[in-house]
Amino acid sequence: MEPFQINATLAAIGYAVAAVFAKQALSRGAGILRFSFAVNLVFVPIFATLLLKHEGTIPWSSIHQPILTGALFFNGQLFTFAAIRIGDVSLQTPMMGTKAVFAVLIAVVCGTEAVGLPMFMAAFVAMLGVGFLGISGNGTERVGISITLAGLSSLFFAGSDTMVGFYADNFGVSVFLFIAILTNAVLSFAMIPYFREPLRTIPKAAWPWIMAGCLLMGLQALLLNYTLGHYQHVAEINVLYSTRGMWSVIFGALAVRLFQRSSGGNHRRIYILRFLGALLMCLAIAILFNF
Repeated sequence: MEPFQINATLAAIGYAVAAVFAKQALSRGAGILRFSFAVNLVFVPIFATLLLKHEGTIPWSSIHQPILTGALFFNGQLFTFAAIRIGDVSLQTPMMGTKAVFAVLIAVVCGTEAVGLPMFMAAFVAMLGVGFLGISGNGTERVGISITLAGLSSLFFAGSDTMVGFYADNFGVSVFLFIAILTNAVLSFAMIPYFREPLRTIPKAAWPWIMAGCLLMGLQALLLNYTLGHYQHVAEINVLYSTRGMWSVIFGALAVRLFQRSSGGNHRRIYILRFLGALLMCLAIAILFNF
């Protein structure tokens, strides 16, 4: 495997573990928007470590590039949490898989990288795999709004990834990523009026999980974006990163055993669908590496 392929896979695993921590934080009263705000603030010192390697000046004439990237990233998060709060999370989760497809489409439309038929196939199969992995046993409501919000989230995130892959190297990867993430953090203050309760009311029991989730979420984001900036293979990296859906199922099942009582009922249908999803994710990776 190439270094960028290893990094994308590690980032996907890191995201899945961070999601387990996030779920524990939310179950203890952290709140979706408050957790997102905390994550975005923790991102700043984590990405600031990149500046230790930065040499040279900042190309101020191109400063709009990382700022726009940060704005796209923020909007991706905004629509993600809007889909969770307003829509149906059982549809929002599968729709995460469309990010890989959007990344391929943007690459084709903008001509930022060469994309062949195998890449299209891998992205489409990965999207189907994430869809199977995210299907729950419950009925869905607010289908239209859920799909729209989650689809916009994936589009914004794919746009952010494309900006990093196309512009960061010439700008200077380290400072580009830091400015983008700083922009994201500044925009995050706009979420404060929409908190259901102030930050100070977060229960003490939630804070260890918040900090663990923020730290790991930041580290995997750093690895992913640094890889995008240095290697540019945006479409392929996104296909590999979409395996976070598969890893989320694996680590989520382990978390249920560790933190919760075993739930009753017949879950055979869900397990079969998730197994099919995992197989599709493996097929997407096989297509990527063998054609």
